[in-house]
Amino acid sequence: MTPTKSTGGTKKNQGRKAPAPQKASKAAKKTSTKTNPGTARKTPTKKPAKKKSPGILHEFKKMILGIAILVAVCLTTAMLVDIFVKIGRPVAPEAQTDRKEPPVTRPQVPVPTPPRQAPLPPATQDQPAMEPKIITKAEGLKEKEHTPGKSSMTRTPPVPKEGSKIVYEVYDDVTPTPPKKVVPPPKNNLMPQIAIIIDDIGYDKNMAMGLLNIDKNITFSILPFSPAGTQLAHSLSAKGAELMLHLPMEPTQYPKVNPGPGALLSSMSPDELLAQLRKDIHAVPGTVGANNHMGSRLTADSNKMNQIFTVLKKNNLFFIDSRTSPESKGEQSARIFQLKFSHRDVFLDNFQDVEYISGQIEKLIKQAQAHGSAIGIGHPHQTTLDALKRELPKLKSKVRLVPASRLVEIPSS
Repeated sequence: MTPTKSTGGTKKNQGRKAPAPQKASKAAKKTSTKTNPGTARKTPTKKPAKKKSPGILHEFKKMILGIAILVAVCLTTAMLVDIFVKIGRPVAPEAQTDRKEPPVTRPQVPVPTPPRQAPLPPATQDQPAMEPKIITKAEGLKEKEHTPGKSSMTRTPPVPKEGSKIVYEVYDDVTPTPPKKVVPPPKNNLMPQIAIIIDDIGYDKNMAMGLLNIDKNITFSILPFSPAGTQLAHSLSAKGAELMLHLPMEPTQYPKVNPGPGALLSSMSPDELLAQLRKDIHAVPGTVGANNHMGSRLTADSNKMNQIFTVLKKNNLFFIDSRTSPESKGEQSARIFQLKFSHRDVFLDNFQDVEYISGQIEKLIKQAQAHGSAIGIGHPHQTTLDALKRELPKLKSKVRLVPASRLVEIPSS
């Protein structure tokens, strides 16, 4: 019996102690669950600490490689730019020197007062024929002689100050007898008509207004880019005067004689010449026509005159040839372009003497009586003003003074 009790007691004890291992396993699970997160948290912090040094070196190498690539690209770009710039450099200077070679001789134009401008008797008028022969062998020396401290002129030479002496016109190539009238005289007018054009307006305001006060039918031809040209254009047109553009053109004596700012030169390309002509027209507002200032060389060039007349035709401007050259192609070009045209019959004041100018006015009257009309050209000199003031009141019974636009027509074939 005793054995049975002992065994029963062990069974009870075994039955009671059986859950203990379960608790231990739960505790083990708990410890395992508690330790696993701890270990999971610790492992990622330890691994980057070991890889820190290789990561920094790798990034540093990347930076060095990037800088090296950037420097190489910059150097290559700079070399390519330098190569292309060097290739382009020789072309531009050649073009510039080609264009600037002709104008280099232009600046050498002072504004001298030639001896022929002095008062001389009419008998000596034939002497200037020898003047145009200018020796051009030593151009460099000549340029230095004719540039007394003046800056060079490319296409817009320095504008003389008001009151300074100006070469208004060159009379070397003036024809002694005018050609036949291009425009037939109107038969319906009983009294002959004359027009008097005063060239080179734009320097002396008082002289211009004094001439206007003599007769409002006097026509004024204004030089572009002259000191008072634009102001006088507004003042004269406001008082009813007719205005023309006095277009500077290259004379045969160029560059010894300077046609002034805005000059049209034979060395200009068609684009340059037309661009300059448009600027000249724009510089003198209110003009209805144009005539040439100097221009003994350019007016003899039919190609240049054709180019000029294309612009005048588009702007509805007539042209009066001052006839500074017997070889002028003005009438021929006007016929081609159907442009209103006429020419100068008499220079009134190529000698500065009141009696001589009075004689030239009488000559103008005889031309008008013979042909029905005549055009005289003068300049803003005091002697011209004095002669006109004395002679114009006497003309009313002989001829009629009209604006220049009344005496121009398209030349007939």
